[in-house]
Amino acid sequence: MKNASRFAIVAAIAMSAVAAQAAGLDFADGHYPPQEQSHSTLTRAQVLAELKAAQASGEFRAIEEGYHFSQAPGTRSTVSREQVRQEAVAANQAGQLDNFGG
Repeated sequence: MKNASRFAIVAAIAMSAVAAQAAGLDFADGHYPPQEQSHSTLTRAQVLAELKAAQASGEFRAIEEGYHFSQAPGTRSTVSREQVRQEAVAANQAGQLDNFGG
């Protein structure tokens, strides 16, 4: 009797955990987490026109042209590599660099 009541309590807790886990999740679409539906207010032609305008003005360059998002367009460094190395060595010697456990 003692084991039966313990088993019933464990089963009830397990079932409530499963029910709480599944509450609110809709797997009918096969997406996890459920995706919000969004609708564009622009037509395909409008998006293509905006893209062409951005490319023409230089705001956007195609990836095929070698544009990387980490690069700021039209900026160049005024410091040589050797100067950067020297600054890094000086900062390290002054204890200004974190070595993160290294």
